[in-house]
Amino acid sequence: MISNLINYLDQSVTAYHAVIAAEHELIKKGFIKLDERAIWDLLPNAKYYTIRSQSALTAWQMGNGAEPGVRLIGAHTDSPGLHLKPNAQYGKSGYIQLGVEVYGGPLLASWTDRDLSLAGRVIMKVDGQLKVLPFRSDQVLLRVPQLAIHLNREVNEKGLLLNKQLHMPPILALENIEGELIDTNLIRDHIATTLAVESGTIVNWQLECYDTQPASLSGLNQEFLVSGRLDNLTMCHASLHALIDDAYESPQTTMIALFDNEEIGSSTQNGAASSLMRDIIQRIAGSDAGHHNLQRALANSACISADGAHAVHPNYVEYHDPQHAVKMNQGPVIKVNANHRYATSAFSSAMFEQLCLDADIPVQHYSHKTDLPCGSTIGPITATGLGIPVVDVGNAMLSMHSIRETTGVHDHAMMMQVMRKFFTKQDLLSVSV
Repeated sequence: MISNLINYLDQSVTAYHAVIAAEHELIKKGFIKLDERAIWDLLPNAKYYTIRSQSALTAWQMGNGAEPGVRLIGAHTDSPGLHLKPNAQYGKSGYIQLGVEVYGGPLLASWTDRDLSLAGRVIMKVDGQLKVLPFRSDQVLLRVPQLAIHLNREVNEKGLLLNKQLHMPPILALENIEGELIDTNLIRDHIATTLAVESGTIVNWQLECYDTQPASLSGLNQEFLVSGRLDNLTMCHASLHALIDDAYESPQTTMIALFDNEEIGSSTQNGAASSLMRDIIQRIAGSDAGHHNLQRALANSACISADGAHAVHPNYVEYHDPQHAVKMNQGPVIKVNANHRYATSAFSSAMFEQLCLDADIPVQHYSHKTDLPCGSTIGPITATGLGIPVVDVGNAMLSMHSIRETTGVHDHAMMMQVMRKFFTKQDLLSVSV
C-alpha cells in the first residue's frame, strides 16, 4: 500500500491533480459520477461521487436503508505553497522572475534552492465554450536561490529572514537569450507547448509551484516516508482506500469528503465551510421515505476529521508537551484542544479509541503545548456546520508545512484499518444516558 501511496503523492502535485487521481481510483471500483445540477436517483448500496470546482470531491456508498445517517471522513486536498499572481512575469537585473503569493503557512525557507515546476488548471475557450484542463509541467522551471553566505555572514547565527514580496519570487529565465530580449509571455507559451494547444485559445490559468522531487522511503530500515504534501494527501489516500478497497454493506451511508482550501480557512465554494457537505447529505437523506429526513440523518451521523499530527521532534523537545509527545509508527493520534481548535470531545475520542481497540491498533493522544498557539482543522467547521460529533485525528509527522515532510510508513496502514472499522462497525453511536 505504501507504493500506492507514493504513486498518489507523485501524481497529486496540486489539489486538482489529487482529485483527478482519486477519481481514477473511484471509477476502477465502479463508483458513478453525479452532476450536482442533475436530478439524482440514489439506490441502496450503490456507489457514487461528485466533484465541485475541480478540487473538492465527495464519494459515498449508500446505506441499505435500515438506518439513517452518515459515517463521514473528512480530509483536505490543498497544501501550503507559492501561487502565481495573475501578471506574474517581470524582468529584474537581467532575470525573468515570477511574482508569487504565499498560500497558507508554508515553511518558506524550505522552498529555497529546490527544483520547482508549475502545475494547476488552465481555462481555455473551445468552440465558444470555456473548458478547464489540468496542467502540469514535468520540466524543472523555477528556483528561489538563497543569498550566498559570503553576503549574509550571520545567517547561521541569526536565522534566514525572508520577505515574501522581495525574496520569494522564483527565477524562470534570463532576459536575454543569445543577445535577444524576451518580449513574450513565457507562461502562456509554455502552457500552449505542454498541452499542445494554440496559444490564443488560452483564456486564463491558476498555477502554483511544486517540488519536482518524487516521494521516497527513508531511514536505515526504510521506516520513514518523505514527500511534499503529506499534509494532507496521506489522509485523502487513507480515507479513499478505506472506502473503496473492501466490499461491504452498511445500514448507513459511508462517505469521504476531500475539501480544498483548508490551509486558508475553508471559506470557499469547495472548502469545508461551504454548503457542499450539507448539500450532499440532504440529497442522500431525501432518498429515504419519511419525515425530517435531514435532521434525523444528521442526528445519527459522525465524522472523523483526518489531518496530520505533530510528532515529537528530537532536536526541539521543548516545543512539545511531555505528556503528549506522540511518535511515528506508533499508531493514529487523537488531537484534543480545550478551546476546540480541534473538534474532539470526550465522546468522539472514546468512539475512536474503541475503533482502534476493535482493530487491535495502538492509539496516541496529542495536546498542544499550552504556551503556544494551536492550529486548527476542518473538524470544528464540520461540527459547527452539521451539528454532528467529530473526532480530530491524524498520523504523526515531522516538518509539517515544509516543502518536504516526513511521516512513518507503518502508521498509514494502521489508520486505514481504523477507518474501515468506522465504516463497518454497528451501533457506533449507541450511548446509554
